[in-house]
Amino acid sequence: MVIRNRKLIGLISLIVGLAVILFWGGLVLKIVQLPFIGTITQAKVIGYKSNNAGYGARMVQSQTSFKTLASGRSPFFSFLTTQGDTIKTYSDAPQIFILFNYKIGQEIRVAYPKNEPQKVVIVNWREFPGLIFMIIFGLLLIFVGKDYLFKKVPSTTS
Repeated sequence: MVIRNRKLIGLISLIVGLAVILFWGGLVLKIVQLPFIGTITQAKVIGYKSNNAGYGARMVQSQTSFKTLASGRSPFFSFLTTQGDTIKTYSDAPQIFILFNYKIGQEIRVAYPKNEPQKVVIVNWREFPGLIFMIIFGLLLIFVGKDYLFKKVPSTTS
């Protein structure tokens, strides 16, 4: 197969790779940073996130389904803020392995910036496998993009 626009493919791959790393790396930074500079509290897993096309995220109570048997489930959880408000939300980190799933009723540690409980993150090792996978994917895109941009193509003239 002949690729005619190597530079364009390389540039797009580099941009997408950087975007993936910045997006998911930002979440890793929040998970690592917020326990030290934010408010830490306990939360309880109350369900799992289910994405319906066109309807956004919604909470479901079922542990597994045929479709998600081999994949992880992002937990919905609730917690009390220092002001006494109850917040219900879900984890933004991709859950990729069923072995790392949270159980309904499980107590988890969460952290959020002071006076901004809507920006909460789960502080648990189970958040990292999916994030690391996404960052590796971003690095792969960057390496492919760099290769397409800077590799010399042998000329086909006779």
